[in-house]
Amino acid sequence: LDWQLFQRFVNATTWKEPIADKQWKKINTIRPGDRIINTQFIVLDKMSTSTTKEGNTVHHIVIADNTAKINASLFDAYGELVQPSDIIRLTGGYCSLYKGAATLYAGKLGKIERIGDFCFPFTDKVDGSDNMSKVTWVQQDKEVWVPKQTPGVPMPAVLNP
Repeated sequence: LDWQLFQRFVNATTWKEPIADKQWKKINTIRPGDRIINTQFIVLDKMSTSTTKEGNTVHHIVIADNTAKINASLFDAYGELVQPSDIIRLTGGYCSLYKGAATLYAGKLGKIERIGDFCFPFTDKVDGSDNMSKVTWVQQDKEVWVPKQTPGVPMPAVLNP
């Protein structure tokens, strides 16, 4: 574990690069194919870990804000450091599909900072209707993904901000 990375992650208390409010995204507005995602969330659960062909460890987690939940994947040390109930600020992330589910990534150029723990409003519906990773997505254009509409089935509530 990289000690400097750990100290920067744990001691992040202020944001030094101002970002306009319009650039912050709520989880229910994130779509597969989105890039340069800036958001804040709480870590709900660490689900599992896997290893890439290159030998990197990928930590699969569930995150939420007050609008929705989504799966996220963090690589190596960042994934080790993150714990359930941590409040995280992600800048420069992206979203893509992993095993058919929308998944948020920090990416090589992304940055995560722990800004607190426990006290963060989030959604947690028993029926799972607030989980963006359970929405089925179809590619409309080269970089445009839309939720799949099944005839006779209402659109998930999480997609109606």
